[in-house]
Amino acid sequence: MQFRTNRDSVVSRKASKKTTSATFTQYIHRRKKRKFKYPPLHISSCKLQMATAVSSAGDPTTTIDDVHPDVLIGALSHLDGPSLASASCATAHLRSISSAPDLWRRLCLSTWPSLRHHPRLVRLLDASPRQFFADAYPFPTPAAPVARTTSDQLPDELISAVDLYHRGGTPIFSCSVETNTSSEWFRAAPFRIDVPTNASVRPEELTLSWILIDPAKGRAVNVSSRRMVAAERRVWSAGEMTARFATVANGCALSAAVAWKKGTGDVLEVGLTVEDMDGVCVSGSEGLRAVRAAMEAGRKGRGKGEEEAEAKAKYLEYLTRKRCRVESRVREERSADVHCAAVSVALFLAFVFLLIFR
Repeated sequence: MQFRTNRDSVVSRKASKKTTSATFTQYIHRRKKRKFKYPPLHISSCKLQMATAVSSAGDPTTTIDDVHPDVLIGALSHLDGPSLASASCATAHLRSISSAPDLWRRLCLSTWPSLRHHPRLVRLLDASPRQFFADAYPFPTPAAPVARTTSDQLPDELISAVDLYHRGGTPIFSCSVETNTSSEWFRAAPFRIDVPTNASVRPEELTLSWILIDPAKGRAVNVSSRRMVAAERRVWSAGEMTARFATVANGCALSAAVAWKKGTGDVLEVGLTVEDMDGVCVSGSEGLRAVRAAMEAGRKGRGKGEEEAEAKAKYLEYLTRKRCRVESRVREERSADVHCAAVSVALFLAFVFLLIFR
């Protein structure tokens, strides 16, 4: 009797489960047949839509083109340069709005505060702010070796816009310096531009921007790697270190160096030099040729942080090639010394032989 009661309860539970399953299946079937008022949102990578609330009654679609331009300009003003350039590729409406000169002018002044300190740079920026950003922000692409040109084709003046940032965001030092590059003294002496500074921070947390501007032709190039690529001890001064922010182009290293006092972190000097593949600082005329080639080289936009990593990899490759060239030269000089010594010994023995058996 007890066995039959248990079996009846099991059968009852199975029947209840079947009823529940059938009810759930019918519920799902009714949900599939139902027409939803709001369809799912689809965002295309080529066209940006802010809202698509299309009802079955045929309501109009709201797109990015319906937003007031002042609202879009206010939103775009919070973007950095690469993000603003990407947004301009979304739609024709965004492209026209993102091409506003005031938008790019504010972006340049916020990125490089040193541009405010020189009236000629302000006028140059007002003429074409978007072109200035396209020249100054991306690094120049590798090009062919620098060809020798006449002195008339070299810039007679360079303006350096230097900005030193702490932890990549807070500017702690900004200045602009004019350099007369037409004098014979500058073109014959080693290429070097110095900028006075009195900052005091940890060098590993620094970000440096060094823009060279040719005011005559309105071209600019950023010769700094933004982040430090190497740190080395200064040979002639104890307790002082040098952080290098270098880019390699056209077979030369355009190296912006920040010297600081170890322990206190006081920045002593900021300078720019141009070195060849042997690590020797080139003359002013050769350095101007390298700067001119970097200004005329193409630009290629990359993702955030990729340019800095590539600049550091190129500089490490440059150091490796320079070390190999130095070692090869040492081996050649050692071999030449051995040959000279052997020839000298042979001549001496021949002279002694002639004296003895004369």
